[in-house]
Amino acid sequence: MPTLSLITVYRRRPQHLAVQLDWWQRWLAQEKPGQPGDNLPWEWIVVEADASPTPGLKEHLEQYQARYVFLPNPGTLHKTKALNLGLHHSQGTYLTPLDVDLIPLAHTLRDHLHLATLSPQILVTGYRLMASTATVDLDHLDQALTVATIAPEDQPSALRKHLLQGEKFGVLPYFQHQRLLHINGWDEAYVGWGAEDQDVIERYLADGRHLLRSPQLVYLHLHHGADPHWREPDIVATNRHYYYRRPWHPDP
Repeated sequence: MPTLSLITVYRRRPQHLAVQLDWWQRWLAQEKPGQPGDNLPWEWIVVEADASPTPGLKEHLEQYQARYVFLPNPGTLHKTKALNLGLHHSQGTYLTPLDVDLIPLAHTLRDHLHLATLSPQILVTGYRLMASTATVDLDHLDQALTVATIAPEDQPSALRKHLLQGEKFGVLPYFQHQRLLHINGWDEAYVGWGAEDQDVIERYLADGRHLLRSPQLVYLHLHHGADPHWREPDIVATNRHYYYRRPWHPDP
């Protein structure tokens, strides 16, 4: 049984998925299981949420030892529903949502899991750097990192919300599977982009756990433009309004 399940929600991002598959293939080769057939401590589940499956995608992912799940989802991307479907199919003791545009740097994946298993009462999360391009050459990753910028959540306005208003955010929280099931996973009232990640973290921590963001856990966020049916202003406004109406948040 795997220790960590990675869940990626996918919709029409072939460039990002190609880089992620390249990283995954290199990662598996680096791990080198002792004997053929040995189980690795990681599993990767890709949930495609779209009107219809991408032809050949399931077979392509299986070549990389990744599992494919399809969610019929025309219209606005229902990411929370897709993540809950991945949660249903996952087997790991820990679980984390790996966005298709994120690439773990160096040994981040292993270090992140190690910290999470050392601290069962702490939700361990990392940081991200923003790439200037949609794809990167993993053989020359240093070139992309020299021009990477700090993520929006670490800019002054967002940081002020985290430090003074109690809003909690972290890149790739490593959730305990059973605890995540106990809180019923992601709240599917969030449709499209906005606040669903903060919401699940705050509900997860409600039993007295603590959030830790470690600067040694770094993920590179590949550049992308605005996706249709995902981040339109009315969708964002609806989600943020719902978030601030939750019991632990007064209206801003």
